[in-house]
Parts: sequence; C-alpha cells; structure tokens
Amino acid sequence: MNPITEIRALPQVLSPSRRYDRLAVCLHWAVFLLVALAYAAIELKGSFAKGTPPRALAMTVHEWAGALVLVLAVPRLLWRLVRGAPAPEPGPRWMQRAGEAMHWVLYLFILAQPLLGLLALNAGGHLLALPSLGIEVPALVAADPALKDTVKDIHETLGTAFYLVIGLHAMASLFHHYMLGDNSLRRMWR
Repeated sequence: MNPITEIRALPQVLSPSRRYDRLAVCLHWAVFLLVALAYAAIELKGSFAKGTPPRALAMTVHEWAGALVLVLAVPRLLWRLVRGAPAPEPGPRWMQRAGEAMHWVLYLFILAQPLLGLLALNAGGHLLALPSLGIEVPALVAADPALKDTVKDIHETLGTAFYLVIGLHAMASLFHHYMLGDNSLRRMWR
C-alpha cells in the first residue's frame, strides 16, 4: 500500500490527544485574523493620498493589529512550548519534519514582524499610541533615521516573504485535507 492510500485509510474521528486544545485553536485563529487585518490595512493604506485621515487610520489599524499579534504570539509560543502539539499525522517522515519546520517559521514571523514594525516606528521618532484612550507603548529605541530606514526595509521584505509562508501553510493544510484526506486541518478546528 502506498503512503497516500495509508493516510486516506485513517479513521476520521479525532481523540482529544490528536487535536490542538481550545486555547491553541483560539490563539491560532485570533493571530490569523490579526495578521489578515494588518495586511489588509497596509494594502488599503496605499489607496489613500498621503496626509489624509483615511490613510492615517489604515496605518493605525496596521500598527495596532501588528502589536496585538505580538501580544498573542508570546502566550501562543509559550503555550506550545509548555503544552506541546498533538502527535503528527501518520505519513512520511519528511512531511512531518516539513510541517514542524513550517510551524517554527510561522512562530518566528509572528514574533519578528511586529517587533520590527515597532522598532521602525520608534526609530522614526513615533510611539505606538491611541491618544483618545490614553494608551502609549514606551519606545524600544530612540529616534534614528538610519536605523528606521534599515529596519523598515527588513520589515517590508519579511512582510512580503510572510505572504509566501502563509500561502504555503494554507496550501499544505488544504493538500492534507483534500488530497491526502488526513486530519491535519481538522485538528485546528473545535
């Protein structure tokens, strides 16, 4: 029997030990929504003229969505380290290792991207703030135009690369679900 046939022959009912727990599922989808919001806001920002209120609002949404990604990424990563993940779905070892590597790359992105964005903002002489609510995040670095340009370039380059990583993650999930018929995607739903 070939590996794909073996995977398709697996039972579709998942025991709790084969699923991600509720907190992991909630954090996963909350981070997904915030990342999607950050990307949508930054793409929308380009539709508005510089100096206009809609452009400023889009940038504020991008910044705060990114900050909230970081706020959720830390407990998400800690939960993963403490709780672990369900055992991988049966299949070729290379596929299991690729899946594990992809998850760690995603964690790296959801930690690095918001930090780089915050550093670029601070190096540009700005704070992450919502003055109307009296919220202001202290600066991580002092204003430094050269640092701002460097960090902003890295943030934007990684942001473009993150599209690819997210796309690969989504495609792998769909491939497992529809082509292999395994439970990889079902493990992340409650």
